[in-house]
Amino acid sequence: MSLETALNLLGVSEGASFDDILRAKNSVLAACKDDQESIAQVEAAYDILLMQSLSQRRAGKVVNSSIRYADVKPVNAPQMGSMPQWVQGALKNPPISVEAPSARDLGIEAGVYGALAVLTYVNGASSPVGSLSGADVPGLILATSFGASLYFMTKRNVKLGKATVITIGGLVAGAVVGSVVENWLQVDIVPFFGIHSPATVVSEFVLISQFLISLYLS
Repeated sequence: MSLETALNLLGVSEGASFDDILRAKNSVLAACKDDQESIAQVEAAYDILLMQSLSQRRAGKVVNSSIRYADVKPVNAPQMGSMPQWVQGALKNPPISVEAPSARDLGIEAGVYGALAVLTYVNGASSPVGSLSGADVPGLILATSFGASLYFMTKRNVKLGKATVITIGGLVAGAVVGSVVENWLQVDIVPFFGIHSPATVVSEFVLISQFLISLYLS
């Protein structure tokens, strides 16, 4: 069978893609039904077209880039098996996960941290400007929030060591954000809602961060 006959039999043009040739072959075979002679001719035409494409490829001629060959292995994206073991472990079991809290946990923790935030505000607003008499109160409140965070997280079966690391991270993050906000507000110069102590602003943001990490992280 000639190349031209094979092209005419499958109804494709020279340089057709593998998908086009395969689609044409299946279409013609469906019309042949049980005609073994016609089926044999279609299979022969299919083989001729593939061999012709392979010959062009080996000769260095340009062929359709979508044509696939049996001797060319598909290039797969990197799989998990090619990654180091520690990377696979980190992806499968991330050290920190985010979980949606139950309505009960949300209510309890919001009440605890809300009360601590109110105490911090009252202490900061009631302390005289420049007074250090209440300096230990914010520290006591933050220590209480730290302990509360550990309690709530371990109650959700988070290991104490992991809970401690997460809580410290939340404390640092809250302190950094609070310091940035305080530098912008400068409450020691211009009081904000009655707050004139920079420590109060920082403490409020630390409480917010402790509340969020104890509620959502595990």
